[in-house]
Amino acid sequence: MRNYRRVNLPVMMILLTLAAQTILAQRPGRLSEQAVISLLTISPGTELYTTFGHSAFRVVDPAINLDRIYNYGTFDFDEPGFYLKFCQGKLDYKLSAYRYIWAQNMYIEEERAIIEQRLNLTPEMRDFMFEFLEWNHLPQNRYYHYDFFFDNCATRIRDVFERTLGDDVQLFFNENRRLTFRQYIDQYLKALPFSDYGIDLALGAKTDRVATAREALFLPDYLFESIAGGKIRIDGQWQPLVAQTDTLHFPPRAANPETSLPWMNIILWIIFLITMFLTFRQFQSGKERRTPVRWLDYLLFGVTGLIGVIIALLWFATEHSTTVDNWNLLWAWPPNLFIAGLLPFFRKFRWLKGYFAVYAGFLVITLAGWAFWPQDLHEANIPLILALGLRGGWLMLQSGK
Repeated sequence: MRNYRRVNLPVMMILLTLAAQTILAQRPGRLSEQAVISLLTISPGTELYTTFGHSAFRVVDPAINLDRIYNYGTFDFDEPGFYLKFCQGKLDYKLSAYRYIWAQNMYIEEERAIIEQRLNLTPEMRDFMFEFLEWNHLPQNRYYHYDFFFDNCATRIRDVFERTLGDDVQLFFNENRRLTFRQYIDQYLKALPFSDYGIDLALGAKTDRVATAREALFLPDYLFESIAGGKIRIDGQWQPLVAQTDTLHFPPRAANPETSLPWMNIILWIIFLITMFLTFRQFQSGKERRTPVRWLDYLLFGVTGLIGVIIALLWFATEHSTTVDNWNLLWAWPPNLFIAGLLPFFRKFRWLKGYFAVYAGFLVITLAGWAFWPQDLHEANIPLILALGLRGGWLMLQSGK
């Protein structure tokens, strides 16, 4: 016969109660009294995709050994057709959750500042926000259709505040700042003149609309400002939304952001001066100099044609919301790519004279209406348009001879 030990019922009840409390505390949406939810703002990095900074939630609860980041700015490189979806504007981003220490080590290695705003929340507000983040992190809920200006890692956080706290939160919106979307991002591209030029070419007239104060929160720095000036209603009284702000890491590079010379302006003005010099020599000699004028024509018309093709594809063949209505097509004509291939035979095709005449006319109109177009065209395009007009006019005069 087996011997069974007698169980002390009161001790067992105490153990079961403690176990139940531990399990309950670890359930999504249930945090201890020591828990803190905060907003992390990460300063811009040196790579293009880090240029505008980053925002994420941090949830800390020592009672259950929890220190987790909720990051709305991640995507999956292994997704089938990743690059095609990225170009077409169909790439989905997702909410990821992982240990804070991993993120901290990465940002320290990248020499990016980490600033934490601890939120002033009641236990009920804190639990509800945490529960929402856990629900949003479920596999069926974590993906969303990314849009740089209107649905990104910062706007998603703004929306979490509004959805979970409702009328009990008042974010600060600076109504005195009147900048367009393009002007907002230009502030961050001073150290990346080539990226600045390329982005300006790709973005259409929609980015030249003045952003509302709420829309400005697509940038993490302005989300930080909004939360810092925000208010929360607790027991009927309005209080600061942020209980404490801590600088967790602040490298020297963050205090002294890099700037750069306007290299695209410099390069394109040099190209215009070279174009003017070679065209003048060609005019003086009365002969067609094949080198280097011919190669300069290939470069000018071939590259601008390629730019035009890319702009047209971004406008008509993608789902990007801000690459439509692109007025750069006034000077970057897609047919230029085809015309560049005909330049060795341009004297044989009389219709090219009409093409160059119309094209030169559009270039003149573009420059004449520069200040009135609904899109803020990059100033570096001025010398490029002058060079195109000069060579287009010369080729028009020579066509059919």
